[in-house]
Amino acid sequence: MREFLTHLLFVVRKHLLKFIVFSILLIAIACLVFYVLSFRTSTAILTFKYPNASDGLYPNGTYFNAYNIFTSDVLEKGIRKAGLEGYVFQEDIAENLTIRPRSTPDLITTQFNVSLNQRDNDFGAVTVEGMLLSIIYSYIDHFHETYSSDQLALDLELLDKGYLEYTDIIDYYSIYLNQLQKYLSAQQVNNKDYVSSDGISFQDLLNIVEQFRLTFLKEVDAIISERGVTNDKEAFLNRVEYRLWNLTNSYNYNRQMQQLYNDIIRDYEARLTGVVFIPSLDSDRQFYMSKTKVGIDLYTLASTEYEEKAEEIQREINGLNQYVQKINSEESILLEAENKARVDALLEQFRSQLNSTMDEIKRVEKEFSQYKNHSYVTVKISELGLIDRSNAKLVIVAVAVLDLAVAIVLAIRHQSKKEKEST
Repeated sequence: MREFLTHLLFVVRKHLLKFIVFSILLIAIACLVFYVLSFRTSTAILTFKYPNASDGLYPNGTYFNAYNIFTSDVLEKGIRKAGLEGYVFQEDIAENLTIRPRSTPDLITTQFNVSLNQRDNDFGAVTVEGMLLSIIYSYIDHFHETYSSDQLALDLELLDKGYLEYTDIIDYYSIYLNQLQKYLSAQQVNNKDYVSSDGISFQDLLNIVEQFRLTFLKEVDAIISERGVTNDKEAFLNRVEYRLWNLTNSYNYNRQMQQLYNDIIRDYEARLTGVVFIPSLDSDRQFYMSKTKVGIDLYTLASTEYEEKAEEIQREINGLNQYVQKINSEESILLEAENKARVDALLEQFRSQLNSTMDEIKRVEKEFSQYKNHSYVTVKISELGLIDRSNAKLVIVAVAVLDLAVAIVLAIRHQSKKEKEST
């Protein structure tokens, strides 16, 4: 063993410069590869902060299951939020989406790491982080709609991200106000006679929230629609392009199905569409023989349904095309900065007043039931530094092990050579 160590030290001294250069190059290349690949994966920390969370229960008392994020409804809605419907599919997301409990001293964890790896998927203008957040927001929507109790407060911080489009912000604020209205309505129904120490009832608070919906959100939505205001014009137009592509395919399909049923109706044999009599009940519940046509009714109904669906899709296509025209109009381009400033100012005003209203709601609620509002679910993107993105620690250890393995092989060869020379 001592002899082998002697050979090993000899090899290391002889090839020390080569080892150093080789290690530096290998570490640099490996770290660069890991750094580039790290941008194809995004991770967010999902935290549940309601009272029953630490007991493994939903707010409504049912058993908690974080893996509901993989349900079809959540994934489909997330893809739709990202504007990639028909371009990215549920299977693509499910195969590359992971959710793992974070390490905590508690028996039941309330924090989870949710990660999405892009791999070979093409999200178009949507970043991996944007796609991940679309899925998480869809999951949060599902959580609130399905498992929340009446007492609920949403986290406004979720709406303050710069990557959100104005239309998305309006949608999220609408969800926020809807949940707030549900809570206040329940409180008002159960406590009609309650009035706070300064004369405020839950109905008063409900009226204030409704006024937000009728004034601020409508005003902002009108400005966005009429003036073609976008937060990120290029990214938004890419989303609209994907949406129009999908709608056009759906429109063509419905028109083809409508035509198919119309052809069937036209070619149906007359003997199968004859009038027959069937027993029926009139308004006085008296039997009479009603005339109907056999066979053709279902085909006519199906044709009408496909026609109505196609017309509905066409209206949406027309609306999106009109919106795109407004976005690309000369007036919109000239006033882009002014319009964005106007919308930003209105949203900031809305948020400020909504925060004041929320403070008032919390104060009244606390006075009434001593119940403190909680942010049920919070999301935080896991920010990675240079060392983490490049996996520097792991790479250095791996290269060191490789260097040692190479040195051992060279030492064995050197030892064998010396033994042969001595014989």
